[in-house]
Amino acid sequence: MELRKICIALLALMLAAMAMVPMVSAEENTINSGELGAAVTPHHEISDDYLKDMKPAQWLPESKMITFVLSKKTVAKVDQNPEPDIITLPIEYLNSKTSFSSTKEAPTFFIENNLASDENIILIRMPQEMYQQFTKSAQDGKIALPANYFYRYYENLDDLKSHMKLENDTLEILPSDKYPIENSLAKSTESIKKTIFSTLTGNNETDSMTGGYSALDETLPHFYIAREHAERTHTDYNYDYCIGQITPVSWTLLGAGNDDFTIFQEREYKFNSGEYMEIVVKHWDRAGNGDLELFPTIWRSGAESQIPTYEYTSFPGSIFIDKNDLPFSYGYHVGFASGYYTINFENMETLAWVGPYSVTSAPGTSSFTELWGSSEYKRQSIPTTNTFDATTVAMDEWARRVGDEYFQYAVNTWTAVLPTTDQFVSVIADTNYGRYTTTSHAAYP
Repeated sequence: MELRKICIALLALMLAAMAMVPMVSAEENTINSGELGAAVTPHHEISDDYLKDMKPAQWLPESKMITFVLSKKTVAKVDQNPEPDIITLPIEYLNSKTSFSSTKEAPTFFIENNLASDENIILIRMPQEMYQQFTKSAQDGKIALPANYFYRYYENLDDLKSHMKLENDTLEILPSDKYPIENSLAKSTESIKKTIFSTLTGNNETDSMTGGYSALDETLPHFYIAREHAERTHTDYNYDYCIGQITPVSWTLLGAGNDDFTIFQEREYKFNSGEYMEIVVKHWDRAGNGDLELFPTIWRSGAESQIPTYEYTSFPGSIFIDKNDLPFSYGYHVGFASGYYTINFENMETLAWVGPYSVTSAPGTSSFTELWGSSEYKRQSIPTTNTFDATTVAMDEWARRVGDEYFQYAVNTWTAVLPTTDQFVSVIADTNYGRYTTTSHAAYP
């Protein structure tokens, strides 16, 4: 018991600085994207000034987060969900003041009472606003959440403490060395890595007369677009929440020229209202320092619009990605409730969060209806002298059915239809391991 008090005190000291800051396995199935499909999504152009004066997004401070630390034995006792990747917990127990303790310095960091010093523990973590939404929509007084996006396992409180890090006003919690997080990216893309480049080669038609590429339209700007399209498997089911992760895998930019171009690699969701929520990884040209950034956008009324923050007053900014850290995964949570679309991002390694980006939804919005993976190369100068190669993986893992309030595997939600293809860009879909994955690739020449 004394060790537990010491650990709580140490956790409180670490968090005190923030109080001063205001505030099933599915059968393998690789889908061939070598044929031109009939389904074509509208071209959603992100204007050149869309990201003008863009500022970095701020990870949520601890005052906006909620964390529970409880015994693994407790979870084993109360979790009756037969799906091993989902953990179900009673809301009444989580909200009980007799079950958990917190401190004045860290009022939203709750530790279960009577934990033994050597007891295995589970950490649950998410934004407070998200927790309130989950409890509001819960069935039978329980919340059921995908473990990989909300839970981490530790040997004991001391193990947890050793993996906590305060970065400015944001608490980062690294996974335990004893319980590393699953490498979903490597597992899901294993069967398609070998086909990315051969598929792309089929899209690039060499002009033997010039040694370059044929059909280089000299109208500027010119777009090369490839998309992979999926629709609901059961059109009589409605879905209001999707969870996955987007991973910029690699980005190479060579040459000294100042070519004017941009690469967008995206996950797009269409609603029955005809509007789209999009998750975008933008690759900048050399004038933009060859950087990458991640941000959401909404397509409505024939144009892309920025999505404001939870105060509904301003765009929170984009997540700037260090190309030297690739590959790196960001979880995404896309949903709608109470008249708003929302997107949250999470750092899959540290459980730090950005969001929610939130904007009013169209009247009558009742379901996600389509999903897209895309790769877009926007060329604005001729000739092209730089060479580049970019790969991004978007992996949907879970979807929540309206009226059920439990998550199901994405592979049971979406059915692929024939894709669209173009020069220099390709998208490959994969439905291994219960996930619906699209790998977007762009390369020149």
